[in-house]
Amino acid sequence: MRLTVSQRGFSLIELLVAVFVIVLLTGVVSLNVGRGGAELELEGEVRHVSGLLAFASAEAGLSAADHGLFIALDAEADSSVYRGIWLRRFDQGWTAPRSGAEVFESVSLAAGYELRLNLSGQPEVELLPYEPELNPSPQIVAWAGGEMTPGSLEWLDRRTGELLYQLEWDLLGRMTLMPRGRVDAED
Repeated sequence: MRLTVSQRGFSLIELLVAVFVIVLLTGVVSLNVGRGGAELELEGEVRHVSGLLAFASAEAGLSAADHGLFIALDAEADSSVYRGIWLRRFDQGWTAPRSGAEVFESVSLAAGYELRLNLSGQPEVELLPYEPELNPSPQIVAWAGGEMTPGSLEWLDRRTGELLYQLEWDLLGRMTLMPRGRVDAED
């Protein structure tokens, strides 16, 4: 019995092309889903830092004592991990806050990103390991009078140098979260 053209099935090449397209689409979708999780994690970290800075500003006003955040490379980890160390101004200088508030414990920031701190009217800030015996001053200060050192903190992709997120604040401590350095219309 001879098959007519309308009864013939798919050729092997047509099946291989269809499987290749399905595999390619599946790979693209899985890459986007994986990257979306990392972007959500980074956004959560940026929002967390923003909330901590706002809390420190409020605490500075309520306690009538300056508070600050020192952003440093984590000396105990590799060079891609940053920590935020909270400090409070006392008569002897800057030191860890004495309160038992968990909010003022040091903050480990996500690994794999490069951080860049820009402070208004100041030269580029180099982020170095924290050495408490040197009694360093924090880079970001929330003064008891309600002001804050204006500036921005940028999260960059360590491999490409691409700007992933920027947190910017003004003299009054108003925070602006900017994915890819652009103001998000939804915020």
